[in-house]
Order: sequence, then structure tokens, then C-alpha cells
Amino acid sequence: MRLISFLILTAESLVRAVEAAGDSANQRQPIIIDTDLFSDVDDVGALAIANVLHNYGLADLRGIVLNTPSHYGALAASALCTYYGNDVPIAAFRPITNDTFFDSFFYLYGEYASKLAYHWPRTLNSSTSTPTPVELYRTILSSAEDESMHIISIGLLTNLADLLKSEADHISPLSGSELATTKVGELIIMGGEYPSGWEYNFGGTDPESTAYVVHHWPQSVRVTYSGSELGGNIFSGQNLVHRLPPDSPVLSAYQWYVGRGSTARPSWDPITTLYGILGLDWVSKIGIRPMLEYANDCGYNTITGSDGSNAWVNDTGVTNQHWLRLTDGANHSMAALLDDFLSCDPSSKSCFLYEGLSENMKDMPMFPEI
Repeated sequence: MRLISFLILTAESLVRAVEAAGDSANQRQPIIIDTDLFSDVDDVGALAIANVLHNYGLADLRGIVLNTPSHYGALAASALCTYYGNDVPIAAFRPITNDTFFDSFFYLYGEYASKLAYHWPRTLNSSTSTPTPVELYRTILSSAEDESMHIISIGLLTNLADLLKSEADHISPLSGSELATTKVGELIIMGGEYPSGWEYNFGGTDPESTAYVVHHWPQSVRVTYSGSELGGNIFSGQNLVHRLPPDSPVLSAYQWYVGRGSTARPSWDPITTLYGILGLDWVSKIGIRPMLEYANDCGYNTITGSDGSNAWVNDTGVTNQHWLRLTDGANHSMAALLDDFLSCDPSSKSCFLYEGLSENMKDMPMFPEI
């Protein structure tokens, strides 16, 4: 891929970008994150970015639901949110287990969730005191404005399948499918491979739920897919040891998981979360040219096998489903942008644009005039 020619914002255009970001900060994007925080550390990166953008006023992190059963996942999520100064509702998957991660496939990666749970302060005392994922979904969606919520799925689709199957109850007179139709503006899924293939979130543990969500999600609600081929080629977190304090749970989690003196990791979940909050309108929100684009104009995703394999079907009659790709030459720029978010001071309440461009951001592809 050819490199993009990098353009630094002029002082005048930077001011305009900052003002635009300030305007958008009054319109936080409400989000729910459905995460398998337990094994791969890119979920930590995704929750870090969500908390940073929440603190910047660009996101409204309404809730986190776990789709893996270990009670350490919910506790680790609470520790991360507490580190950023946020008390976010969390739902633990049932039945709750005492499992800890062990890499029995590569014998390379280390466990981090239990360490985050017990070595950092957290507002959540016990996973058993949390609502179920469906209860939290229904509670948040029932009180949301119509078509406002973005659901960001960065793990298994079990909770979403259960939501769609849920019936009217004391929380809402609407079924789960009706709540999704009425309250969700977009579902963003890290899963699958595009235009076709196999990926773990879709087929590794619960392909039945994957097929149910992909085939039964309300047709009127937008769906955007972030595939394994996208984030797998972008390595973020490489310089965290030089940019974060030693007591950072983000740094520690990456060190424990990646190990061997490295913190670099593919960026599947951070990229998905970034899109789930910013969409493709990056200029008005963070003042830079978007590094993501839709790879298709029309069509829809489908599950083609019992193992969760997927394939894109071209259909001009469906225009609200997409899969993402990088803009030309944006690989290194995307990694640098993610690292800037991962390295943010947890006490910071304003986007980096308000204080000028960081050294890491000076290689970003930007508009000279906005």
C-alpha cells in the first residue's frame, strides 16, 4: 500500500477542528459494549478507548455486558472503568465461573483479568451482584431515545441472541426484537471475515447464536461488521511502556498478556469500538480524515455453515449493512491513533485537539482546510 502524504493542520484550521470537536462533544454517542474480556487483551484496549472518549464527551458509555462466564471479566471491566473515573453498569454472564485464562493453543499469552480485578480499585464488589446481560440490555434500551443506541459487540454473540429472544417483562412491554428495532441506531460487530471466511468470535464457541443474530437482527437497523482481516493487520500498543505510568492497568494487562518484553497486539476490538463511537465522521469529532471506509455499497452478511463461517451476499435491495476496510495507506496512522488514545491520562477530560497535536499525532493524515 502506498503511503499517504501527510498534511499538518494549519493553526487556523486546527482552531476550526477544535471548535467542531467541541460542538460534537455536546452530542455524546450512547453505547453498550458487549465484550469477551477474559483472554485476548485487545478488549482492554477497546474499553480504554471507550472510557477515554466518554471522558472527552464523544461517547456515553451506558453499560458493559460480558459474554464470557468467568467472574474475573466483570471485575476487570470495573477496575478499568474505575481507573478512568467512571462508574459504569456491568452485567456478568451466567453461570458465573471461577475460570482463569490459559493459552493452551500457542502457549505464549498470559492471564491478566484476575490480576486487574484484584490489584486495582473497582466499584463492583462481586460479579454475582450484577444483573444478567439481558436484564441490563433491556433496562438500558427501554430508557434510551429511539434509534439512539449503538451496540458494540467485540466477542461472542450469545447475549445479543438472548436479547432478541427475550419477551416483554417488568422492564419493558416490548420484546427484545422490538427494543432493538425501536431503540438501536446501529449494531457494530467485530466478527467474521470479509468478503468470506471463518473467524473465532463467529465460530469458536457459539456459532448457533452467531447465526441467529446475523439472520434475525431487525432488517431496519443498520449493521456494520469489522472483520478479522481488518484489525489483524494493525498492531497497536507497541510503545505503551514509554507512554504510560507503571501503575496503569492498561499497560500491565498488555504486558501480562503479550509478554516477552512486548506490548504490541492486533487491534480488532479497539478499531471496532472507535468506529462504534465515531462512525465515519471523524473530521467534526476529532479533526482528522477518517481512516476507515465502507468496503461495499449494498448487500448483507450471511452464515454459510454450522461452524460460523460467513459470506457477503451482494444485493442492491439492502443498503444498511456494511463491512469496514482501511482507507488507502492508513495502517500505520491507525496504529498511532489508537496508541494515542490508549496512552491518555485517565484524568484528562478534553480531547488531545484541545491541547494541540501530540508528537504521535503529527504523522496523521489531516485536512489542511476544514
